[in-house]
Amino acid sequence: MKKILYVIGKMDRGGAETFLMNILRNINHKKYQFVIATFEDPKDGKKYVYADELKKLGVKIVRLRDTRMKKPWDFTKQIENMVHDKKIDIVHSQIDFMSALVLPGAKHGGATKLIAHSHNTYNSKFDSPIRNLASKILRKRLLKYATVRLACGNEAGKYLYGPHRKFEVIPNGINTDKFKYDAAARNRIRKQFKIPDNATVLLNVGRLEKQKNQSFLLDIYEEYAEENPNSYLIIVGNGSLKDALEKKIAKSAFAEKIFLLEARSDIRDYYMASDYFLLPSLYEGVPFVGIEAQASGLKCLFSDGTPGETKILPTTEFLPLTVDEWVKRINTPNDAKQRIDFNNFDAMKKYNIKEAVKKLEEIYDAN
Repeated sequence: MKKILYVIGKMDRGGAETFLMNILRNINHKKYQFVIATFEDPKDGKKYVYADELKKLGVKIVRLRDTRMKKPWDFTKQIENMVHDKKIDIVHSQIDFMSALVLPGAKHGGATKLIAHSHNTYNSKFDSPIRNLASKILRKRLLKYATVRLACGNEAGKYLYGPHRKFEVIPNGINTDKFKYDAAARNRIRKQFKIPDNATVLLNVGRLEKQKNQSFLLDIYEEYAEENPNSYLIIVGNGSLKDALEKKIAKSAFAEKIFLLEARSDIRDYYMASDYFLLPSLYEGVPFVGIEAQASGLKCLFSDGTPGETKILPTTEFLPLTVDEWVKRINTPNDAKQRIDFNNFDAMKKYNIKEAVKKLEEIYDAN
């Protein structure tokens, strides 16, 4: 069995984490043995959301000291020691530019395959001139050590590796069958929240952070609800802006129709219960939630900071970040409540998790 080490910040709900869990749920565990190295604290301070499931899958989680910024050489040494001690064959790093600290340690520790994986198209941490220079240094080091370059999409690959570098796209695969429209789930959620059958429900799923732009989303709903009082907004996620969003919701004239919910495992039921999926992010890679929402047949509106390759269904649109434009598009007469069957579109097939696993196994098995 080949031993594979995944390096990721933490194992709570998020894009890279969702990718990793979807892979681990579907890959052949008789061929590979997996270890996950993390360095960020769980959201509740106790254990990661996926800890129990990973244990059942036989995947071990090892914590690293987060010395990336203050002592980067120490972070690299921790990787080297882990790879050496656990006799790791393949290191698959999911932390974008910081993979430049992982892969040298992996090589010196004895790993034979060094994989970098890009999950985003922008990182606000590298906004300043000094940090922008740091990103260029990290990219150069990353390109030197990575034997395989992967990305969730073309724009994410260009962002991490540079516009003229070769890389392979591994689409963010999902279990597409799981997201087929389920009328019973729709009725159940609406009944739970006392939402009328004929009401329009807007949905957003994502971390409650600046990147995801939920404050702007509240502005959209405020204006939309003025003209459409028989409407509701559901936001699902955790993050540092939760308190600020709760305060803004409390001041809204439509506060009783806005539901701010914790991240959850039954999110597919909320896709079923909704009519529109809104993602006004400042930037994105190829968001899992966007793929899931389209797989459920939802009418999707994404910000123009989301890569065009995210569009799978013809009903999906990209909009600039102006409130009036979003309200106008939601108000436009359409068949939003008529679900689209994604099985009719070939573009959806590449997002089947089985395809992503097949590609990864080919990479892991190649000499």
